[in-house]
Amino acid sequence: MAGETILRGPAPDWLPVVAPHLSNKPDNPSQHVRYEMVESHVRAFGDHTETYVRMRLRVLSPLGLQQASQLGLEWNPALQTPTVHHARIIRAGETTDILDKADFTILRREAALEQSLQINGVLTGVLVNPDIRVGDIIDFAYSFHTQFDVFNNPIEALAYSYSPIPVDLGVTTISWPTSMNVQTRAGRHAAIPPITQQGDFKVLVNRLTDAEGETYPSAIAVRSLPDYGWQISSIPQWGTVAEHIRPAFDQASALPDAADLAAHVARIKSEHTAPEARALAALRLVQDEVRYMALTLGEGGWLPASASEVWARRQGDCKGKTVLLIALLRELGIDAVPVLVSSDNLPLDKYLPMVSVFDHVIVKARINGETYLMDGARIGDRSLTPDVPLVHEYVLPIVERARLEQIPLKTPPRPTGTMHIEIDLSDGIYSPARVTLTDTDRGASATEMQAGVAQVPAAELTRLYDERWNLFLKEFGQVSDIKSQWEYREDTHEFIARATARIAFDWGDGPVNIPLAHVTWKGLEPHTNEKFKDADYSKNFPSSSSFRTTVILPAGEDVVDLSVQPYEVEAGATRYFRTVQRNGNRLETDRGSITLRPYATAAEVQTEQAGMDSFKDLKATMQVKRGYTLTAADRQTLTTAPEGDPEVALRRGYSLYDVGDHVGAIAQFDAAIAGFPSPHANALANRALAYLALNDLEKARADIAAGEAVDPNETMLFHAKGRLAEIEEDDLEAVLAFTGALRSWPENSHALYRRAAAYERMGQSARALADLERLITLEP
Repeated sequence: MAGETILRGPAPDWLPVVAPHLSNKPDNPSQHVRYEMVESHVRAFGDHTETYVRMRLRVLSPLGLQQASQLGLEWNPALQTPTVHHARIIRAGETTDILDKADFTILRREAALEQSLQINGVLTGVLVNPDIRVGDIIDFAYSFHTQFDVFNNPIEALAYSYSPIPVDLGVTTISWPTSMNVQTRAGRHAAIPPITQQGDFKVLVNRLTDAEGETYPSAIAVRSLPDYGWQISSIPQWGTVAEHIRPAFDQASALPDAADLAAHVARIKSEHTAPEARALAALRLVQDEVRYMALTLGEGGWLPASASEVWARRQGDCKGKTVLLIALLRELGIDAVPVLVSSDNLPLDKYLPMVSVFDHVIVKARINGETYLMDGARIGDRSLTPDVPLVHEYVLPIVERARLEQIPLKTPPRPTGTMHIEIDLSDGIYSPARVTLTDTDRGASATEMQAGVAQVPAAELTRLYDERWNLFLKEFGQVSDIKSQWEYREDTHEFIARATARIAFDWGDGPVNIPLAHVTWKGLEPHTNEKFKDADYSKNFPSSSSFRTTVILPAGEDVVDLSVQPYEVEAGATRYFRTVQRNGNRLETDRGSITLRPYATAAEVQTEQAGMDSFKDLKATMQVKRGYTLTAADRQTLTTAPEGDPEVALRRGYSLYDVGDHVGAIAQFDAAIAGFPSPHANALANRALAYLALNDLEKARADIAAGEAVDPNETMLFHAKGRLAEIEEDDLEAVLAFTGALRSWPENSHALYRRAAAYERMGQSARALADLERLITLEP
């Protein structure tokens, strides 16, 4: 009966009587359409299934016109035949048949075909209403006749006792012959709707009235979904699913009689003696030589093409690639069977036996007592324990007397993504450091990057990478000489982007963050709906990251204060870590995380943020120590006047001042002041401090006055005035100046120390002590 046309006809005569419901609820102003009724009725007849759907909705606003102007339905023509029973508009009490003015347009969309990934054959019927107005009621009903002979026309469902959309009346019924054995199961937060016997059929009825739209939390883990629903299934056991398709897989798994394939097998045997190596070589052959194309048309979604067909065409879906891989593995003496899996890693231990929970087929192999899952439809696996492990906690072997098997999940054997920065300061702290950056993608990310860069001209890609690296580095200082490159490594299936650059670190504002070595995390938001308070949370799995930093300091004396501590914290089913190694003038840090499983429990999420916060303040910084002696490269860098960049001149002046070269600092401040388009209070204040260090009080006073005219609240002006007051032995003025500095920056430890000293000289020891205690709190 299945076909590519939409039939017209009366509603099935088996439909149950649905008692009407007249809602007293007012229209919701946030809704643009109101669903007055939604019905879904499914009946199994043993040799086929019929599904009837009816909806009645009212247009509430102009925005609702767009939503209600199109009616549609989708079906698989290899298995289903659609029939439309009516499509009506009710306006001011009068009923109009939409089908008198318009008809369905049938589309074959094949959304995944453009990516050469899938042909599913699904058709879409679209009916555009030529005349619809606010206040109209749309009444639309259709049904499907489904014949799924591969699995002997089972009936199965996982449903929920609430509606995902607001609806005045929602009715779901599922019915089956009394002679059909049907299992039911309810999740721990659900109940099976009432089941009654009506003639020769049992009927399950779920009825909702005045239901508010309710959806799952966005972060809920798939393993919690069955806890909130109810299930029915006519399949007695998991092995029944496998038994329906086992003969086809057995037949399709015969080794192709092809000379070129035989040559590949001979090569694998000669090049590899270990069964693990042979298995990997066979997997690579199937992944690399056979193009993936999912063919899910009708029964073809479950029955494989033969390994011979797949090899001859060099094209196959997951089933075809699986039977070819099994044929190769068995020829190589390796025990291998096909297994059905869920791509979403559904918790099959919580499900009744169902066909619909499976959407993929892979290989399970046993080698030297170990179980390996192998997916011929993937790309780039270079190990039987790949960088991105397969996530299928439950599999159903397609063998005789099959039972559901649990496969332990594995975390990645190495980080799925890494970034490494090496900062070579060996020429001097203030001279531009040599920087090398390496960003590595593995697994599917490597495939995506490889495909992506092929679409972009090399010059444009270079520009994009240069911009990316500059954006990352510029927060640490002045960046120059960026040179980007990239490559795909076939042998390891890695995409590696590299860059070299120079960066003159900005040491003038206190401790500098060590790049990549520190990050803060925000935990998952708790489920807001009380109903889901104990539901698990979805985690990105498998996932493992590594952000490594290498800092090479000048040889000899210890010239940089490195503040970085290791930690290892488990929070929310994720392990966060930072390792630290110091070897002479070389510092190595590695910060990262690894997700331990695909979910976190509600209890774990409750304490997750506290765990993350335990290392939030463990920052990673470096700061030049007092007394640092400039290298020749440092001095050349700092004393060179930058052309057209007063900010760089200003920061070089800071650095020269910090190391006691006040004359050199003044020269850079001169360049900065001359380069800024208008008077610059900070530059003037810092030059005043340099003049004070040289005891040139008149020039210092002039700069202080000029700075006050620009911005009297500039923090460094208060420091300059405080230092001038100290020289002139005016302790009260010094206290007032450093108090001004603290108003704009309460954590200003230098101002606290200088004010404490002034208080002590004034005989106000209590105030001096208070400042020192505050200072100890800030810098223990």
